[in-house]
Amino acid sequence: MTAANFLRISTSFFLLILIIELNAAKVGNEKHYMDKMCGNDLFTLDGDKIPGISLQLTSGSKYKPNVNCTVKFRTAQPSQRLIVTMEKMDIADCPGDLLKIYDGKNLLNMDTKKQCGSPASFTVTSSTTQVSITFTSNAASESSGFQASIALHFPMIASCPQDLGVFQCKNKNCVSKQLECDGRNHCGDGTDENQCGILSG
Repeated sequence: MTAANFLRISTSFFLLILIIELNAAKVGNEKHYMDKMCGNDLFTLDGDKIPGISLQLTSGSKYKPNVNCTVKFRTAQPSQRLIVTMEKMDIADCPGDLLKIYDGKNLLNMDTKKQCGSPASFTVTSSTTQVSITFTSNAASESSGFQASIALHFPMIASCPQDLGVFQCKNKNCVSKQLECDGRNHCGDGTDENQCGILSG
């Protein structure tokens, strides 16, 4: 093999690895807007293509009055669960405007302080394969809404080994390694973002 051929093959291999890394970095970072998803079919998260997403209430600076929107998410496999982390919330007209997160028929954010206002970040994990997020607003003045991360949790994978493409969070949640260092809190405790300077530097 000549030096030119070796260089050409090495460059092609390097570019292929770079493209794979860039695509993996985008997986959980794609933004979805709840107000554009209202009434759509179930949004399915799967371990390979969509192991997690970023969800915002609206693409605008403020949500609209008189909203009644429900978006449903489900796992691709019966053994998977969903982690919903509310990263930021600004729902000012309390209790006129409310965000409710359901696990099947069970309300996960039962504390009314986690349904409106500006609470600290919080995380809920489903016990079923489906989560519904419902937002309602009245006719009064509105605010910016919320920003959340939704990720697949793999509770059936014993010890969450990295060689299977998963990452064990400090809180014992097991998420796709593709969601690590994407700038979003998919674990719920932020540990998927802790070592990013070390990994990327």
